[in-house]
Amino acid sequence: MPSIAMEVRWVALVLLTLFIWGVWGVVARVGASALGWRDNAAVAAIGHMIVSLMFIISSRAHVTPTNQAWVAALLAGALGFLGAVTFYLALDLNPSSIVVVATSLYPLVTLILSFLLFGEVLTIRQIVGVALALTALVLISGK
Repeated sequence: MPSIAMEVRWVALVLLTLFIWGVWGVVARVGASALGWRDNAAVAAIGHMIVSLMFIISSRAHVTPTNQAWVAALLAGALGFLGAVTFYLALDLNPSSIVVVATSLYPLVTLILSFLLFGEVLTIRQIVGVALALTALVLISGK
């Protein structure tokens, strides 16, 4: 059973992540409005690289290819940036209040792929959660 300290750290990190990504959605909209999606994605990539390099240096991470897990991590980074590019393009076409909510449903793709690829079990509770998330998207994005 996890300790209370571990639970507090986990919850604190989740809340910090939610805050950072929430602010990111607003700041990304400001950039997209002023720069356009292409320039915004390019400048955001520079910001990403700066923080990435600071992380690599300060954490002394090993970035030498060693196995398939390394390739998976590299692919995850590439997909993350590709998703950011399509996110900036979507921001150029719709308000951030809709784009951020719609794209925040990406765990549904993870849930489905985990079921199909890894045989993870979907519970009734998860299925109801998916239905409610999709309902929330319709309600939030409707006019």
